[in-house]
Amino acid sequence: MKTAVIIGAGPAGLTAAYELLVHTDIHPIILEKDSIVGGLSRTVNFDGNRMDIGGHRFFTKSREVQELWDSIMPKASAPALDDRLLGRTPDLDPAGRDPETEDIVFLNRQRVSRILYLHKFFDYPVSLNPTTIRNLGLFRMTSMGLSYLHACFHKRPEKTLEDFMVNRFGEKLYQTFFEGYTEKVWGKSPKNLSADWGSQRIKGISIGAVLKDFFQRALHLQQKKVETSLIERFECVKNLV
Repeated sequence: MKTAVIIGAGPAGLTAAYELLVHTDIHPIILEKDSIVGGLSRTVNFDGNRMDIGGHRFFTKSREVQELWDSIMPKASAPALDDRLLGRTPDLDPAGRDPETEDIVFLNRQRVSRILYLHKFFDYPVSLNPTTIRNLGLFRMTSMGLSYLHACFHKRPEKTLEDFMVNRFGEKLYQTFFEGYTEKVWGKSPKNLSADWGSQRIKGISIGAVLKDFFQRALHLQQKKVETSLIERFECVKNLV
């Protein structure tokens, strides 16, 4: 019997093992140093409190990946309790499962991410909307706009993540929203992270992309391509153990 050794029981490792079992005669063996599976997508039960190690939102532009997930995880056929309490109308699949009686269900959710700055909440990723403009004020908006124009004509050599972000957002916007946030999340200053980190974490996001997204939504134009960081709806699982 052929055998494949897979290191890590996160989503990638589990998917690789599943594909080998379904489509080949290769027997997968997964090596995982932790006592439970799931990697950064798992939920940990600590003293009765469930905590997500990483984000459980799911979004893909790959048809093959979407079909794989749809074959394993059924969509919700009825609103979950939080949908009913908040008066939300989610996308439902009559052939799916009821999330109030089943745990293994894909839930469709509206994204809500916020940054607390100046004692006010801002959308994240940063978007150009009336709330952002009002919270920042005319002076800060003007300063950020001029800083962005300066970055457009004076590009830095992209050696660090700081260079990557300043080139796309301008130094003022970078210092306001990205510098401290990045250091708190990853434990390192953007000055000490490679520019390649930005291409993986931020991908096609820039002031230009934010402006384009804003006008397309304002004019109700169909978007042919949506940057992953700007998606508004996504799938998530009700519970992972």
